[in-house]
Amino acid sequence: QKQASAARPSRRQTRGEGARATSRTQTETERTAAEGRMTISLTVQPRVQREKWSLYWKESMMTKTDVLDPVVLSVDENKTKVGDVLQMVSTRMSWPAKQELLRLEGFEEPWETCVLNGKECMEDQTLADCGISKDNCTVTTVRKILVAEGWKIKTGGLDDSDTDEDDF
Repeated sequence: QKQASAARPSRRQTRGEGARATSRTQTETERTAAEGRMTISLTVQPRVQREKWSLYWKESMMTKTDVLDPVVLSVDENKTKVGDVLQMVSTRMSWPAKQELLRLEGFEEPWETCVLNGKECMEDQTLADCGISKDNCTVTTVRKILVAEGWKIKTGGLDDSDTDEDDF
């Protein structure tokens, strides 16, 4: 009998091992979270803002915003920067690179922005720095596109680049 009881663990010993296994699992989860390997599903609401840009006045004359279907990205909020999210959305939507967008004199605003709860997030910030978390994971991105309005004298000739309301 003495040998049989020694081979079979008591209930108290079994509970102790289970508690250690549970604490080991919790420690691994805490370690994973501390290392920043936790990912969230970030819902991005993309928008395209078309600005009718006056070549004469060098300012926006009219704005139209197109609301596009939401995009869901799996990202690490501690390591992913806002600029990375903007790049992912641009790639997913098959948009041209920011460097290829029409540049017009007088336009100095950022081409792309990311907004969380009405506050703009800077491109060099991580998502966690902006306040994006598992519970607060919906952002709106806006890409601006310029549409030239009017005409301007170039190289001695008249180039009429007038846009009608229907063209906009």
